[in-house]
Amino acid sequence: MSDVTIVGAGSSGLRLAKKLAEADIEVSVLEDHPEIGIPEHCSGLISARNTKELGFDLRESFTNTIYGAKIFSPNNTQLRIESKEPVAYVMDRSQFDKTLYKEALAAGAKVELNTAAIDVRNGTIFTKVKDRGGVKKPKLIVAADGVNSRLRKLAGIESKAAHFIHSYQVKASGNFDPKFVELYLSRDFAPDFFAWVIPENEESAKVGIGCTTGINPVHAFNKFLKDKQLDIHIKHSNSFLIPCNPPIRQLHANGMLLLGDAAYQTKATTGGGIIMNCKSADILAKCIEDHLRHGVSLGEYPKNMEPVFRELEMHWKIHQFQSNMSNAELDKFFLKVKDAGIEHFLSTHGDMDEPTRFIHKLFATPRMLTLLPEAFKFWMTK
Repeated sequence: MSDVTIVGAGSSGLRLAKKLAEADIEVSVLEDHPEIGIPEHCSGLISARNTKELGFDLRESFTNTIYGAKIFSPNNTQLRIESKEPVAYVMDRSQFDKTLYKEALAAGAKVELNTAAIDVRNGTIFTKVKDRGGVKKPKLIVAADGVNSRLRKLAGIESKAAHFIHSYQVKASGNFDPKFVELYLSRDFAPDFFAWVIPENEESAKVGIGCTTGINPVHAFNKFLKDKQLDIHIKHSNSFLIPCNPPIRQLHANGMLLLGDAAYQTKATTGGGIIMNCKSADILAKCIEDHLRHGVSLGEYPKNMEPVFRELEMHWKIHQFQSNMSNAELDKFFLKVKDAGIEHFLSTHGDMDEPTRFIHKLFATPRMLTLLPEAFKFWMTK
């Protein structure tokens, strides 16, 4: 019997398994797919700062270094944010997960592939391996089974279609600026989210779109290509859901601990989950160790998550502020913030993971005082 069983071998589950195994806690991971990292549900863009802070090994997954972003309003007003130092890295997400898998195994974790958790009752996990059933009864169960989490529902936490963004992404060849990510906002093709171009090099990029559930993302993607006259050749494509909601604060329910996308620990501004998933996994690992070794309450998990909650809830506020604008309002807003010097400000102070690091500095800059009406509207956004 394992001390801890983690359901789901994505970034959060594997990071947690590694940390627990390093603390000499017996841990097993159940993954219903036959191969780690497949299917791939990610654009593979992570911040340079937190890559270093979290100690990620990108040697086998790295594809490109990003130095900034070009953000376009509906009428193509551009905000250009750039740095002389690396801002982010593009990587092969499937290979990244495989690296996390190797690290978890090397630390002593057990990972069982082709093993689905079909039910949880009274602390017992009922599994299915091919056509055979099984049971596991660990001391603790962690639900890290992703955006469509079965265990989240078993824990009594219901999700709604409005909590998700439906995305479609292609690997494409064409001509790209390898130093800049491009983001395109428009309610015409990406209501409540945006389209993106993430370059792997000058000739290859991940091009995608996210939109409200209920809208066909392939149709939206084709409209985006037509509207922006992007000339690309599609190699292959995939589609996936992204959590887009405030983080779940009820992280311990019905004998299970929620982690990662299953707990909406994802940035609502970009859909990125790797950094916040892994920061949350590190917090949960310490809480589990303290619980098993010293009897500390698991109620410390949500308490210790407050710094992550603060950032994720700020991402949600930014998302809602932008989503509530019409195309005309977005165009006007872009012109106003550009005139106020937002490009220089974000190039100097911006942080793609932790917006509270810079958002309170905005109005220490005199030119930003012209944005006080927008600031009031932003802080009133829920």
